Amino acid sequence: MLPPCSHSHPCATTQTARSELRIQIAHVISKLRRWSTSATLLILDIVVAVFAIVSCSSSNQSTRPPFTFISVPSATPSEIRHTDQRGMSLPFATRFPDRWSNLNDGSTYEPCTALTPPEISSLGLAPNSVADAAAANHQTVRGCRWTFTGSRTSTAYQEVGNAPALDVYKAKNGDILDWRPDIILNGRAVAVGVRKGRSSCTTHVQSGSAIVTTSFSVNIDPPPIDKICDMAIAFTEATIDKMPP
Repeated sequence: MLPPCSHSHPCATTQTARSELRIQIAHVISKLRRWSTSATLLILDIVVAVFAIVSCSSSNQSTRPPFTFISVPSATPSEIRHTDQRGMSLPFATRFPDRWSNLNDGSTYEPCTALTPPEISSLGLAPNSVADAAAANHQTVRGCRWTFTGSRTSTAYQEVGNAPALDVYKAKNGDILDWRPDIILNGRAVAVGVRKGRSSCTTHVQSGSAIVTTSFSVNIDPPPIDKICDMAIAFTEATIDKMPP
């Protein structure tokens, strides 16, 4: 720490004090640059400015050397992707730069752009209710959520997440899903599971090195689970040809 200013010890006017000040600032910069975000760079600017302001002044103003500010380049914000692999825009403005990540890039399929609003409406969902399934950046799954037409408490999800082969995936999730016999849609195997203890039915399709999961849930006055599964299967059938094998 630099010594306090006084007439007997004019810290800001000696070569030694200036050298110590520059060393301290350089040390701060080397640490802060490890986290080169806009917030930390703003903190860095403040730190440098504070060092400049509190530099001790001597009683003889004419002998005080000028303070040299250190220039720090501004960080460039991460580019946020708003289109799918085909260049189609997402139906919402995502705020997550890593919505597409190494946790869900096993398939190029994008659930949020697979169907048109009329097609979504024909499946009993409200097109204008669409929302990003991700609740945080770099989330495991990538996809969308919709609510049922006329019911905000009933929801449908379709999500992509990297996963092993379908049979391995089923074995790993047997503790939360009661698996029904697989079905075949357009020549592809589809796993169907009922969430234990809930009125929720899911389908699962292998696409590349990922699994595409479709989930329909009714939380209030649910119909028979077979009807909920029929809805999940219908959504899967409408989209399965868009999923790469």
